Amino acid sequence: MSLAGKSTAVDPLLPWLRHAYASLQGPLLVALAYYLGAEAAFYIGTLSDKIFALFWPPNVILFCALVIVPHRRWWLYIAAALPAHVIVEHGVGMPALQMTVAFITNCIVALLNAYAVRRFVGDPPWFGTFQKAALYIVITAVPCPAMSAFGGALVPILGGGPIADYWLFWSHWYFANALPNLTLGPVFLIWFSDGAKWSRWALSRRQIEPAVLALGLIAACVLIATTAGKLVETRYVPVLLLGPLPLVLWAAVRFGEKGASGAILIVTVIFTWYTLHDPALSTGQDAERSVLALQLFLMALAIPVLLLGALIDELHRTEQLTRRLAASLLTAQDDERRRISRDLHDSTGQNLIAATLIAGQIQKLLPASADRTLQQLDGVLQQAIREIRTVSYLLHPPLLDEAGLDLALRDYVNGYVERSGIKVDLNIAADIDRLPPDRELVLFRIVQEALTNVARHSQSATASIALKRQKAGARHSIELTIEDSGRGMPHAGRLRSAIGRKGNGSATRGIGLVSMRERLYQVGGRLNIDSRAGRTVIRAVIPVVPADAS
Repeated sequence: MSLAGKSTAVDPLLPWLRHAYASLQGPLLVALAYYLGAEAAFYIGTLSDKIFALFWPPNVILFCALVIVPHRRWWLYIAAALPAHVIVEHGVGMPALQMTVAFITNCIVALLNAYAVRRFVGDPPWFGTFQKAALYIVITAVPCPAMSAFGGALVPILGGGPIADYWLFWSHWYFANALPNLTLGPVFLIWFSDGAKWSRWALSRRQIEPAVLALGLIAACVLIATTAGKLVETRYVPVLLLGPLPLVLWAAVRFGEKGASGAILIVTVIFTWYTLHDPALSTGQDAERSVLALQLFLMALAIPVLLLGALIDELHRTEQLTRRLAASLLTAQDDERRRISRDLHDSTGQNLIAATLIAGQIQKLLPASADRTLQQLDGVLQQAIREIRTVSYLLHPPLLDEAGLDLALRDYVNGYVERSGIKVDLNIAADIDRLPPDRELVLFRIVQEALTNVARHSQSATASIALKRQKAGARHSIELTIEDSGRGMPHAGRLRSAIGRKGNGSATRGIGLVSMRERLYQVGGRLNIDSRAGRTVIRAVIPVVPADAS
């Protein structure tokens, strides 16, 4: 056969081989993870038979894979896990009958967990709300591992264990699956649901706190485990086990479900390892019952911490949603102000000007006795025109869009001084040029709101405004400072109190402060308020990209 004929025969196989390789990547990866998880379980420790591991991650690995992949491919992942299971169990000398029963029960708990989570918890993300976390805990920590444990308890009995200890074996098998579901399962599922974010992970100062927390938790667990063995009074051991609790709570409060599941996983692995390799955490009982007591403790610790982490995540999501709604409201408010300002200037203002022209024409047709009345009418119309222009400008100054922040602020301050009689010292640095429109609008609104508060509440005769650039390393920012010498805002540091406080218009002032803070938050800025009797300083800082940045 010619080379051309061979090439023609091989070509149709290439797409099939590529498809087969792509289809088998997931099952092969799960088989490898199943094997490594089993090896890790045996490293953590087993009971005296050297076969039964009390912390069994492979079932969680298979369960998480089944949750992610379509139902029609479940058989492929189970088939891929079988050789990994055989290899690892053969390595510890497990007989064929025990190996078969163990694999069947492993598949049962993984299938039950995956089906129930997909049915009742739903699509990803599987965590982040209290309801989803509670459903996950109920499913994976109660019925599914409990049902599979009825078959799993037979594995040690088939290996020669006394049938009288069936319920002890059942308990160990149940906890060996429930604990990984509560510790390792959330880590895997959260990692998968946030995979797009994690793929862009890079070391930064934000990772310092979780790294320090993890190292501190590891050190605390190791210290407690090694210290417990040196105590003569073993009744102190349960108290020592609560030692890592502050760090675990810190992880849950600061990092939500990620921190809670990661912290519980660290505590579980370290305490289980020390209990199985060293009688340090034993309370005078045999190893099987000591480990059972530890498993009960870890379960009791894991469930409320996971729920706390879910509540923290739900609170963060609610806060983000509220801020998005606030941003949408501010944007809609600014758009509506711009529209009304344009309508007042282009429509109502022009109509009033036309009315003055008509009044002038009418004056020519009426007798001289009507001149005084027409002059009064003209005065009223002129006053209305001035007021319309002022309101239009206050709603949205056209100079802000046309000429920039510098001229818009100067024009607004001049009008403010004329209207209020308050002397304002405006100092804009020479290097302040045009900024992005959203930054200019935020700075203008903060000045507008702050000066409104000065006129309505502070009883100050003077105010000063300073706008300048700041540079700290590669970071550039714009700093806006507004200062007055009025009576101060004693509740400025507690915005909620300021909003809810009645009397003297302080509720309006509180809403103004919240509006400032929300506007700054939307552009990555921050607001600081230093207020006491005789002096109030409002300081806003907004990050900007320098004009010469590449």
